[in-house]
Amino acid sequence: MFQQMKFFGQDVNRMLGRYKIRIIHVWLSSLFWGILLYRVERGMYLLIGKPYQYIRILFVPVINLILAYSNCDIHYKADIKGGILILHNALGVVISGLAQIGSNITLAGGNVIGARPGTLSGDIIIGDDCIMGANAVILGPIKLANRINVGAMACVVNDCESAGATLVGVPAKMI
Repeated sequence: MFQQMKFFGQDVNRMLGRYKIRIIHVWLSSLFWGILLYRVERGMYLLIGKPYQYIRILFVPVINLILAYSNCDIHYKADIKGGILILHNALGVVISGLAQIGSNITLAGGNVIGARPGTLSGDIIIGDDCIMGANAVILGPIKLANRINVGAMACVVNDCESAGATLVGVPAKMI
């Protein structure tokens, strides 16, 4: 739980950027509440374990209200390091519970990190400092290196082990 709160601190620092006075604006934003919900749920899941999926049923009405407000459906089983930044969450963001994502991922909005049939837990691996353009989709099983840039409207279905690569198109190819 403490690890998730540390990661949440990193998330808030990325939301604030250079101007720390923006804390009131950030605190009122829907993005703040969406990421807070994910971090609390993830912390509870790590603390309690498998029984959390039954305990959370009691909180589903509140969870659904926050999900509707934030447009961020990040599954509590997804392993995301600190520094997540969603630029336009009004477009919606969905992250599968099978994903393992490194630190400082930037999502432009309308993004999906999901799974194709047969994908197992840990089969979706995304490195550190990756950026996803608007409406970009990543479908696992997949492994992406650090500093990958995914172009707008791209659909990534193949591995990319080249750090710093740019992927565009459907299906996405390295340029």
